[in-house]
Amino acid sequence: MRARPRASWLRLIFFAVGVAMVVIFVRRVGLREIVTPLRNVGPRVLWLLVPYAIGTTIGAFPWAWLLSPRVRPRALGVVLGRFAASSANSLLPFFGLAGEPSRLLWLPRSARAEGLAAIVVDRALYNAGSALLLLGGAIVAFLATPLPRLLVGAAAVTAIVMLTVTVALCWMALRLGVGRGTATLLRRFLGEQYAGAEFGRAVDGALLTLIRGPRARLWLGVSCHFLSRAAIALEVYLGLRLLHVSVGLAPAFVLSVVPIALSVFFSSIPSLLGVQEGAQTLVASALLLNPALVLTVVLLQRGRQLFFSLLMPVFLGSARPSPAQREGAGG
Repeated sequence: MRARPRASWLRLIFFAVGVAMVVIFVRRVGLREIVTPLRNVGPRVLWLLVPYAIGTTIGAFPWAWLLSPRVRPRALGVVLGRFAASSANSLLPFFGLAGEPSRLLWLPRSARAEGLAAIVVDRALYNAGSALLLLGGAIVAFLATPLPRLLVGAAAVTAIVMLTVTVALCWMALRLGVGRGTATLLRRFLGEQYAGAEFGRAVDGALLTLIRGPRARLWLGVSCHFLSRAAIALEVYLGLRLLHVSVGLAPAFVLSVVPIALSVFFSSIPSLLGVQEGAQTLVASALLLNPALVLTVVLLQRGRQLFFSLLMPVFLGSARPSPAQREGAGG
């Protein structure tokens, strides 16, 4: 009972430190250096929503492909569930997973054990796709940018560690099961009916079936998440071009994968607040880009996060299984 207040206080402390760091970085580069380019962009800043919307839509479907056709939500429900989960993940710490149970609201209750197992596998596929994109960023940085080789090597090692840990966690999930722990997390979001051992065993059984099932859909899921993250990566390039920065695709791509590396070490900080601002301005300097303009792009990304987070009640308001899903789950 004491852990929850302590965790809440830690979240507040992390958030406060992150906000303080953002303020420090803004003061350091100069508020005028940020505000003036923003005024020049004007309504065109809305274009920044496009890469994120496209990438998030692409990344919504691997989870659905892991589900049985009889309980799979309609395409619109799959996409809205992904936006809801991503919005919650950006606000809540817990390794970027706290919002994932919201996707289960688009499933019948009888299918939520299968849905939770699919989420566990989907997040592993997401991590693998992200690690491959980070590895690609390290290769691009080595071949086409002046980024110090030490940073390039650190990025490559981080990507390999991400892949290794993801495979190891999948192996541990098969050996030890995850139903009990994930059921505890799910119970906090969706109610006490998920507290029983029977539900945990159902999750573990579904997880075993998915991991030992056809490899083709697992590889398809990794590829889909890779494309999803690559589409979102265009956000940095588009943001810099909107600010009239003459930048090539290579340095913009390298900047865009920085948050992937940071998430390995700072996942407990909501949205990497403060950490991302500092790291990307440092990398910008190493890439011979204007740190103030790169910081402006990061702040624009924060605005995009806030925009979609404000829409979360709309996403969740549409969360309900279709009649066909209920019939399929009942059958």
